[in-house]
Amino acid sequence: MHIPDGMITGYPLIIYAVVAIILLAIIFYKSKDQLDEKSIPMIALFVVATVIVQMIELPLPVAACVHVSLITILALYDLRTSMIVYMFVTIIQAFFGEGGISTLGVNLLNLAILAPIIAYGIYKLLHKLNRDVALFISGFGTITLLGLIASIEYAIAGTFPITYGLTIIVPVEAGVGVLEGAVTIIVMRALKNLKPELVPVMSDDN
Repeated sequence: MHIPDGMITGYPLIIYAVVAIILLAIIFYKSKDQLDEKSIPMIALFVVATVIVQMIELPLPVAACVHVSLITILALYDLRTSMIVYMFVTIIQAFFGEGGISTLGVNLLNLAILAPIIAYGIYKLLHKLNRDVALFISGFGTITLLGLIASIEYAIAGTFPITYGLTIIVPVEAGVGVLEGAVTIIVMRALKNLKPELVPVMSDDN
């Protein structure tokens, strides 16, 4: 979930921005060998597809909205690539009114760094048991945990008490997570059948 302008103010925004910039710089440095003429068009395609998909959303009566994020799908293609994709997606969305300019640092930290790590980690932890269950829980768990993370950030900033986050934001995001988990299974299975090179993590030897 995106944190809009004005929901977090003051020095925490600077801290989030500095942390996000440092981590993204490290990611770019470690990915420099991957950023070639073959991968850049793929990254651009992922960015465009993600922005378009996330433009389809339903507002909610809390600081959240319903839309498919594709976070797990991108993270399972390649973790660092997904972080780069979501960096560009988050920046573009900030200028289109989703999220905010002042909160860009915290949104980059949540969506471009933490979310792909959570999605990838959950899948890798569970995929040996059952791939479909792992895909669903990865999508569901990532969105739900993002709601929890945002709730903690709101509480630290004094925007909402943590009880509001735990009783309102997290349950709402869990509901959105059910949709995310279902879409993740459908899309990943379709890609595995049609374009298996886009889902290397689901190959039989992983």
